[in-house]
Amino acid sequence: MFIIGKILFFFLSPFVWLFILVILTATAKTEKKRNQLAVIALSVLLFFSNPWLINNLQYPFHAPPMPMAANEKYDVGIVLGGMTSYDRVNKAGHFNMSSDRFIQTALLYKKGHIKKIIASGGQNGMFSEDDFMEADFVAKNLMDLGIPAEDIWIENQSKNTIENAGFSKQIIDRKGGIKTKAVLITSAFHIPRAKLTFEQSGIAVRPYPCAFSMLPSATRFSAATVIPASWAMESWGGFFRELIGMTYLKLKGAK
Repeated sequence: MFIIGKILFFFLSPFVWLFILVILTATAKTEKKRNQLAVIALSVLLFFSNPWLINNLQYPFHAPPMPMAANEKYDVGIVLGGMTSYDRVNKAGHFNMSSDRFIQTALLYKKGHIKKIIASGGQNGMFSEDDFMEADFVAKNLMDLGIPAEDIWIENQSKNTIENAGFSKQIIDRKGGIKTKAVLITSAFHIPRAKLTFEQSGIAVRPYPCAFSMLPSATRFSAATVIPASWAMESWGGFFRELIGMTYLKLKGAK
């Protein structure tokens, strides 16, 4: 299922569509066909590289800030992987642009909002990356901040959100369950799908969005927002992943 998903999202990339169109244009047998394909390729490029368009499509998926009240306390916080990258050359893990997940988890623990932490995440690549496990890396860094090892539960088998939820549920059940909702800590863009996934797996969660990649101002129209940008094309992959994932979960829940 994991590999099928990776292959599916590869072919949902506008870069792949554009590459195919360029090949078809270059190999077209008639000038008329080449011109038609060139127009289609240019249209695809302009459409999918439009920052204003993708920002307005993505923004509704971003959960708003949900700060903790002073008296909010929970048995466990579950922080999802996706915040690290692995350097195969130097054999080392590093935090990436989603590292606010790590920061907010540590702060929630230090402030007494959560008693235990589940670090959830194994190897999220299609191929094995030595013995690097994201949850192990996150746990070590949490301990470096002074958080006791006994307060960190490691789930290092999952490769996607569905497995994050399933394996976390096993840990919670093995530990005797929890009396409160679990705090679900992940990027704001990922919260809606992650929340639904965990609830369908039997874990009631209190969402705690972080790593805000988009602010409300990103949806405003201006001359600059229609200038083609390569990052806009790259953003469609994340949008399709969340859209298809949410659709799947809602259909699953409706059965």
